[in-house]
Amino acid sequence: MQKLLTLFNLKKNMKSSSFVFKIQSLILLVVISSCTTDQSDYTKMNYKLLSDGNGLNKSTFLVKNLKETRDYFADTLGFDIPKVDKFRKGLLDGTITTRINFPGMTSIEFLSIEDSLIVDSPPAYISNFLTNHEGIQQYTLSSSSVDTTYTWLTKQGFKMDSVKAYRTSSKPAKGWSRDDGGSQEKNLEFQNKNSTYLPNFLERVNSDYKKTQKMWKTYYGYNRSFSKHPNGVIGIASLQIAVDTLEVAREKFKKMGLLELKEQNSKNTASFQVKRQQELELTSPQSSNDEISKFLKERGSGVYAIRFEVKNLDSTYLYLSERLSDKVISLDTIKGRITIPRAFAKGVQLEFVNEPKEQALMAQQLKIGDKLDSVASQNAAKMYQKYCALCHAENREGYAADNAPSLRSNSLLGTSKSSNFMRYTIQFGRANTAMGGYLDSQGGPMEYIEIEQLLQWLYETSGVEDEIKISREPVKGDEALGAKIYANNCAVCHGENGEGVSAPALGNPMLLATATDEFLKYAITEGRDSTPMIAFKDILSEDEINGVTAFLRSRASGWNVPKTDSITLPTPDEYVLNPEGKRPDFKLRDGLYVSSKQVFEAMKDSTRMVILDARSKVAWRQTHIPGAVPVPYYEEPEEFVNDLPKDDTWIVVYCACPHAASQRVVNTLKRYGYKNTAIIDEGVLVWAQLGYPVNHGQ
Repeated sequence: MQKLLTLFNLKKNMKSSSFVFKIQSLILLVVISSCTTDQSDYTKMNYKLLSDGNGLNKSTFLVKNLKETRDYFADTLGFDIPKVDKFRKGLLDGTITTRINFPGMTSIEFLSIEDSLIVDSPPAYISNFLTNHEGIQQYTLSSSSVDTTYTWLTKQGFKMDSVKAYRTSSKPAKGWSRDDGGSQEKNLEFQNKNSTYLPNFLERVNSDYKKTQKMWKTYYGYNRSFSKHPNGVIGIASLQIAVDTLEVAREKFKKMGLLELKEQNSKNTASFQVKRQQELELTSPQSSNDEISKFLKERGSGVYAIRFEVKNLDSTYLYLSERLSDKVISLDTIKGRITIPRAFAKGVQLEFVNEPKEQALMAQQLKIGDKLDSVASQNAAKMYQKYCALCHAENREGYAADNAPSLRSNSLLGTSKSSNFMRYTIQFGRANTAMGGYLDSQGGPMEYIEIEQLLQWLYETSGVEDEIKISREPVKGDEALGAKIYANNCAVCHGENGEGVSAPALGNPMLLATATDEFLKYAITEGRDSTPMIAFKDILSEDEINGVTAFLRSRASGWNVPKTDSITLPTPDEYVLNPEGKRPDFKLRDGLYVSSKQVFEAMKDSTRMVILDARSKVAWRQTHIPGAVPVPYYEEPEEFVNDLPKDDTWIVVYCACPHAASQRVVNTLKRYGYKNTAIIDEGVLVWAQLGYPVNHGQ
């Protein structure tokens, strides 16, 4: 009863202080916003320090018993850490590890010494530390180029160790893998090991940091939607670092290129912005016998506390208070902070605070999952009205302008749910029509996650719960018969040349690049409810419908292209295009990406090269660049690569993503020693949209 009364009073106090807390939060936002006098210089310095890195990366927690730690942090403190029969080996000899991941690409790594007879001994600094201590021994900042970081810090007068490159797995890479056989990670440390308050820097070599920064809302939103920490934690807000002399440490942090948030400082603290709302807080003792002083005497400078952001502080407190005694957990209602002392958290004080309201609102608005909640649904509805209603009408009935079809059709939305048709339509648009591409990488206003949410909203508002499953295999039919039926039954609405009259333009290369044969056949067979498109299943025979489908597919390269023989899978002697031709002179972006225009010009000039399609063979049959060889990224490459020329012949690879699958293929080719490789930057969908030639195969 006493505990229930205590909880009631605490919640009451929190409610009574909510106004004060709101005012404090508002003041804090104003303070942060005011720290912009040297923002331009800071941005330049921070870029030299971290480039396009993601800020706080991981904090390495050294513990004596990994299983005990895992169970305590998972079962008592409420972090999502899966149980395993055996912990994975750490990158350092003689160590084992597990990890807690958070939506903002931050993590805690728990590291311990293997509890077995081992050949390799762990590094001495780990063994020495664990003899007397547990806690965060080092923390790491994310850099997209540790080489740039090294150059910058060296120029600033810091003594740095050389950059260390290594693979993250001791197992040899197999198949089409992201691992190109070289290093997957690079690490950079300061030489002075005694300065344990200074960070390490980590680069994940194959990560696309520029894309991550550009699509931050998407990455964060997806991770946030599927982050399931029972204690409500959704990220790391800051690390509190204990130092002996505040001024010395402060000057080093400023020299590194971090922005000091002066208005948040006090006599014994100095706060620095890392990335977005992430902070590092330096703190020195206020007295000779306070907790910071004791920490420094015990183990020297380093991470004293880690501060987590939570969805709701009340809920987090209730969760933790049911599992921890009042002596372990405390709540400061004025500061809005829960604290667990380091004696009860393996050597590091744990703190929990409410996430910023702007971040919480963004997460709610962009939330996706099994069903949109009211906030996410309202956000999607606003996006529809802003971007779609002009043509598709206010209530999705369609035909408000430019013959834009109804988005109420169960037939259209049900079949789109099992394919990428609607997704790619919104992302890339339809060239030479009123439908533009809305994905930000195409110059549109929407991030990937916003388009996904809009699609989910369309499904839900149209009552589409289950997808209409359709095959991805090609449809074989009589193209000549299909051409006659099209002219007699379809041209009146879709146009003689597929240009669209009062219905969608079926001659559009992007439409045919994104619609599977069965998707087209289903539309012809079943029609599109809520639209003028009738069902032809009772009017045409299956052979006739197959013929129309095959005819439409044959128009992938253009409406007036003459009929050609069916295309079959290339044989090894056909892999090299124009084997006697000259070598193209490609200019690569970032040493990896070649533009569609350059490849198209090289094809027109009959230059010598190999073009690989990293998608599935089904996707290749549907639409591919002429001469491209299908090499699905998920199939074994060992036999295939032996048929590729290992000379100066360029090998260019594409997919639809436009980089994910092709990146794997290129990395694997590099692992096998192929140096002249590149990714077609825009992918096959934009290639088709640009009007460059595409073929279909059988």
